[in-house]
Amino acid sequence: MIFIYLIIALVALLYVYLTWNFNYWSKRGVPGPKAKVFLGDLPNGIMRKQNVAYDFQKIYKEFKAKTPFVGIIQMRDPRLIILEPELIKDVLIRKFHYFRNSEFSDMIDTEQDPLFAKNPFFLKDDEWKEKRAEITPAFTVNRMKALYPLIQDVSTRMVKYIANESKKSKPCDARELAAKYTTDVVSNCIFGVDAESFTKENAEIREMGRKLLSPSTIVFIKLVLIGSFSILKKFMKVQFTKMEIQQFFVDLMKQALKYRDENKVQREDFLDYIIQLRNKKHINELEMASHTISFFSDGFETSSIAISHALYELANNKRVQDKLRNEINNNRDENGQLSFEKLQEMSYLDQVFHEALRMHPPLVTSSKMCSENVDLEYDGKKVTVEKGINVYIPILEVHYDPENFLEPKKFHPERFDDGAMKDYVDRCVFMPFGGGPRICLGMRFALLQSKAALATIIGNYVVTVNQKTQDNPFVIDAAEFLNIKTGGLWVNFKPLN
Repeated sequence: MIFIYLIIALVALLYVYLTWNFNYWSKRGVPGPKAKVFLGDLPNGIMRKQNVAYDFQKIYKEFKAKTPFVGIIQMRDPRLIILEPELIKDVLIRKFHYFRNSEFSDMIDTEQDPLFAKNPFFLKDDEWKEKRAEITPAFTVNRMKALYPLIQDVSTRMVKYIANESKKSKPCDARELAAKYTTDVVSNCIFGVDAESFTKENAEIREMGRKLLSPSTIVFIKLVLIGSFSILKKFMKVQFTKMEIQQFFVDLMKQALKYRDENKVQREDFLDYIIQLRNKKHINELEMASHTISFFSDGFETSSIAISHALYELANNKRVQDKLRNEINNNRDENGQLSFEKLQEMSYLDQVFHEALRMHPPLVTSSKMCSENVDLEYDGKKVTVEKGINVYIPILEVHYDPENFLEPKKFHPERFDDGAMKDYVDRCVFMPFGGGPRICLGMRFALLQSKAALATIIGNYVVTVNQKTQDNPFVIDAAEFLNIKTGGLWVNFKPLN
């Protein structure tokens, strides 16, 4: 009998512990949904029946017309979702000092994961500022222009690959095609090596790149637990990538350095910039490797997602595709090539790509951790965000809000015409690369390689949607952290005469 009472007491204590914060927001007058025991208000973060993005979608639709912010419970810890663009601007820009750090900053194991620990995404406070200042000069216009011939070379190989695949009368997964392309581009621009993604099945760099940003089940479980029980940050750290994968890229960097030293090779690429950093600031080998892995991971994954979605939307919109092809043809030189300057000047290509980013941002939700108590206020409603609280920005829902974009479900690149881009960015309703001081470092490079890929493909092929693409291709894979669609985005390529 005593054993039964003990069990009941333990269950009661667990229930009290799990529900202790359930009235956190109601006590502060902040509206929110009714949390469920253990699951909180983001059940798909645990159950994974759908992508957690759909939990944010449900909350956004329910509360957007009622309040500028929503208090939620993630498992048992309080979180805040920002719904109003003016408050998003506060978090990203005006009150950036209070939200300058990522929620992942305290999670990473600096001993087991020393390379990722130096990634600017994970760094915080002054260390983040210092590393960002080191990396920023790597993305100047002049350096992008110097890298453009390397990107053109990979684009040519991609066209040949598409031609060979088209002869087999098989559809192509736009996501995998784009991933092969970005892997080859980034490998070329960082390490000066051909990843051979278009010529070899299961090319080694491509496979390692795939694993680099594919967290294991154990990592996922740890992230859920830490994200839900913030106290665990002190005891449980996360190794995002296995050491053998990190070591592969370290060895790749060492080999590239050795080859350049022995053969007196000089190329104005990212590795050349890292070598300059080594000579000027005496950064060590670990820091050099961390920078190269950061360049690699940032350059291939999100760009491949963006390119694949743009290809799908073009395949599904003949009018837009034809209009873009006309612009491409009008800007080619006598050899059929697009110069770096012409690529930058192509306004409709820019509109097409940004519209694809609006509809399919690689990161659907962004989170910031509050580092000091701060008040957020809008339209007479105020909330105090306490130190340690995570604040969520539902990027995808803001991009699809009809108050921000007319007919948001329609692929309409012209909405970015006549300088509208600046207005959308200034109002913080368009955030595919984030916003404020911590906006994506590699944005300029991502735009360059992505637009070069689209211009090359549309300039040489008519793209259509293959029937293998599911009826609702917008469903985000439940197991993914990024905006990757279930079942793939399958397209057909028909060569132009």
